[in-house]
Amino acid sequence: MKGITRSGMVLGIIGVVVGALVVVALVLALQPPKQLDPGTPEATVQGYLQAVIDGDQGEAERLMTPDLVKRCADLTQIRHASDNFRAVIVDTAPLGDRMVVTVEINDGAGLGLFGDSYTFEEAVVVEQVGDDWLIAESPWPIYCGEM
Repeated sequence: MKGITRSGMVLGIIGVVVGALVVVALVLALQPPKQLDPGTPEATVQGYLQAVIDGDQGEAERLMTPDLVKRCADLTQIRHASDNFRAVIVDTAPLGDRMVVTVEINDGAGLGLFGDSYTFEEAVVVEQVGDDWLIAESPWPIYCGEM
């Protein structure tokens, strides 16, 4: 019986590292999204994006200002074409009496190591209406008339 060669040991270590990375990636991918504090601009954006994923036009409209709903003639496009995307809130910043929640969207996440995907940022403008934060300008993936 021949002893383990140096190259065999290196390949074995590489295999273990790759296997560990795959396990970590699977654990992270299967975690449910963190629920943000209700009544915050970030929670409104999270709820809206979940409504887009679910194709729930009514919930998406509930999270928009009445003016925005009026300006958006065709909200049937509220369903995103791909369920394979992830969104991460990158930043929240004031814009006068509104807030801008910047979201990084990876469209095509989970399609494999070399699968088709792209990452882009969207700025979602929300404003406080009573006790609620509502989306005030055309949010991704719909685009409708501006003010």
